[in-house]
Amino acid sequence: MVKRGLRLAVVFMLTAVVVWGVWRVENTLGEETQAVVSVAEAAEKPIRMPVLMYHSINSKESKAGDYVITPAALRGDLEWLKQNGYQTVVVQDLLDYVEEGTPLPEKPVMITFDDGYYNNYLNAFPLLKEYGMKAVVSIIVSETDKYSQLNENRENYSHLTWEQIGEMMGSGLIEFQSHSYDLHKNGGKRKGIGKMGGESTEAYQAAIREDIEKGQLRFVEMTEYAPTAFTYPFGKVSEDSYSVLEELGFRATLDAQGKIFQLTRDPECLRRIPRYNRPWGKTAEQIITKAMK
Repeated sequence: MVKRGLRLAVVFMLTAVVVWGVWRVENTLGEETQAVVSVAEAAEKPIRMPVLMYHSINSKESKAGDYVITPAALRGDLEWLKQNGYQTVVVQDLLDYVEEGTPLPEKPVMITFDDGYYNNYLNAFPLLKEYGMKAVVSIIVSETDKYSQLNENRENYSHLTWEQIGEMMGSGLIEFQSHSYDLHKNGGKRKGIGKMGGESTEAYQAAIREDIEKGQLRFVEMTEYAPTAFTYPFGKVSEDSYSVLEELGFRATLDAQGKIFQLTRDPECLRRIPRYNRPWGKTAEQIITKAMK
């Protein structure tokens, strides 16, 4: 009887151990599965990223307006971004995230400057170096060619020279992109790279290809670098431009839609990246706080 009782006790204990082990394995697997699902869900969730668009940074407050702010105003924006944990990224960081899976900072923001004014070098570049922040500058290549010949550094209207661009690129903080060779015009039949009324697709694509390719070739000649993003002049977009830009090596385009950028792993999200214009009288804090609600 005693032996039988011992055997029953041992069997009971072994059964209990097995049952506990099975429960533990199932529970652990459930936790791990849940964790994997959570990570997968997080990976698929779009990253909401503010993209700021600046133009001219002029020390004269009398010049301030929709597309001109002062260095002091820019400093205020950079300080607020720093204090609130934002870290700057450029187009290459977005490409690396989408194409290679390279992680981004927890709170990414992209700072962009359009047109390539000399005052970006004079007033914005020193501030970006001081704060250790990156930025994207999209230049009108013909203007850079022009002012490289003139060597005329006027804060109000001059554009960057190739020498200044080389210095800015060398800092590792400034990424340069294309704003066309010479299509940043608003007074003729064509606005930016928009399609003219009655223009055939073939004629349109030939016209913009000639201009934009010229800009790409000039970039390579002067910097040994080919831009990967095209910034639409005046935010004027035609769907017939997409294939041309892809042929010329552009993997992203920048627009001016005034809404938050939703970054995913889908390369299509890099087409027409929306940006918020930063005018005089409205701070980055106001723009981003409203956008991120």
